[in-house]
Amino acid sequence: MSTLHIVQGGVENGDKAWIERAARDNLSTPRWVAPKSAQIGDEVVIYVGGFGFFATGRITSQSKPRTDWVNRYGAGVDSIRLIEPAISIAAIQRHLPELTWAKYPRSITTPAPDVAAKIRTLVSERRKGGILDLDDEALEAANIDELRRVALLKAQPSATKSQQKVIYRARSLAIRLYVLQRANGRCEGCTAPAPFHRADRTPYLEPHHTTRLADDGPDHPAHVIALCPNCHRRAHHAKDAEAFNNSLKKSLSSLECQ
Repeated sequence: MSTLHIVQGGVENGDKAWIERAARDNLSTPRWVAPKSAQIGDEVVIYVGGFGFFATGRITSQSKPRTDWVNRYGAGVDSIRLIEPAISIAAIQRHLPELTWAKYPRSITTPAPDVAAKIRTLVSERRKGGILDLDDEALEAANIDELRRVALLKAQPSATKSQQKVIYRARSLAIRLYVLQRANGRCEGCTAPAPFHRADRTPYLEPHHTTRLADDGPDHPAHVIALCPNCHRRAHHAKDAEAFNNSLKKSLSSLECQ
């Protein structure tokens, strides 16, 4: 079996957007930062900060020194395929405790063959639709794409009452955490920054349900918005509460499309 390498991608530098486009349009790149030892045919898992294991690909050229980046090597990569949803660093740490790189994922690395095999299994299970953890601790550390996947879970017709309860609870928490991550510290009503931070240093915003659903679980994320306390009270108690809620629904439509 070919060697597997973990390589890096960023968000602000355009890597994430390029990876998504490459997966959609079958693009390749001639010089992704790769280990010096990378060989043609090797596999890569691309880690994107804030998202986790984001995509896979394959090395298409011998690794050579980068002329624009001292002490770095580059190699061609193609066959880009997204991991949806990306596997968060918390999930990686939980399921691959032997992958010491995950304690401080700031570089490229080549895991040992036995660890690489477990990475392949983790990626394969995720691509089959597997969200491995529905407990509170896992959801609190999940990335936004994982939270959205859990928020949209539905219990199978054959699910027991106990299983249905677990999914309902997980969806409720995932929706709340998802909309707070989506808001990224700003009220989705007035766009002002959160008025203060909690003790854990996260911005204080309040999830508000614009529409109640009866779809075998809690509200759909497209009907829950993160508001500052002032906008939240306005949505419930203001003279123009109905009109304000209607405007929030329009905002949500745009936010979810993004």
